[in-house]
Amino acid sequence: MKLRFAATTVIAATAGVLFAASAASAAVTFDAGTGQGFVGKGDVQTALGWNNSKLQANAAAVSFTYDATDTYAAVCTWTTGAGTRGEKTHNVSIPRHSRVESAVAYDARTHKQIDGFILTGFGATTVEGTVPVVGGACVSEEGNGNDGTWTAVTLQDSTGALYVNYGGASVALQ
Repeated sequence: MKLRFAATTVIAATAGVLFAASAASAAVTFDAGTGQGFVGKGDVQTALGWNNSKLQANAAAVSFTYDATDTYAAVCTWTTGAGTRGEKTHNVSIPRHSRVESAVAYDARTHKQIDGFILTGFGATTVEGTVPVVGGACVSEEGNGNDGTWTAVTLQDSTGALYVNYGGASVALQ
């Protein structure tokens, strides 16, 4: 899945397609599948309420995270007390929190003025909960313990946001 934010108009020459994006994020591109992209200095300044000199002074301590929730449709199948088949689909949401590695990008002419941050990929990721596994145990609707089995598990949706972080503050860049 790829999230892309840009205030400028991008022309895809080969396809001849015109894409217009939100002015809320002037220079943010982010691939939620790889953790790679770019965050312009203006987006960080706006999010953290900084002027240019404050960004220049604090850029080394800026970090990025990606928080997402994956939602799975998981089918629990069991045999009822009457010997018939019971089945129920559960929506299971699994929050995921990832550090996004980054490097400060400098103006090529001066190598002193910060242009933004190059996002180089995901770092450590923590997951809250467990994704059901086909063949694993599940609790039947009859409530008599782990007497069912997950017979199908499908990722239905994944939503997330890229955050800029500094000194305890964390602000979404979307």
